[in-house]
Amino acid sequence: MICPNCEAEYVEGITTCSDCGTTLIPNDQFVKKPDEVISLEDWVVVHSTQDIIEAEMLKSNLSGAGINAFIFSKEDRMRLNLSYVGSAPIKLFVRVENYDDAMQIINQINNEEIKDDEADGKTDE
Repeated sequence: MICPNCEAEYVEGITTCSDCGTTLIPNDQFVKKPDEVISLEDWVVVHSTQDIIEAEMLKSNLSGAGINAFIFSKEDRMRLNLSYVGSAPIKLFVRVENYDDAMQIINQINNEEIKDDEADGKTDE
């Protein structure tokens, strides 16, 4: 038996996936979901930066909101030419249909005011 949702396999006699609660199906009826092909027409840049940590943080926030994102940078291909290291733009992509929601989240993050005690690591405790 296999879960058609999360693809977990179970022994005969089990009828429900313990991970996601989906009804199991026999292995011979299971059709593996094709891996998603990333086509550039389906994705749009929502942010560009020089800082990989910033890109990863934004990607994590988008993921937490249920928005798939990926990071692309040419820097890895430019490592042989040391004059370009650290200067390649890092781009954050989301699906076209998630653009407005992603921009709202990114703008909210970028417009948050950092309090002085947060900026220098001091706390009132």
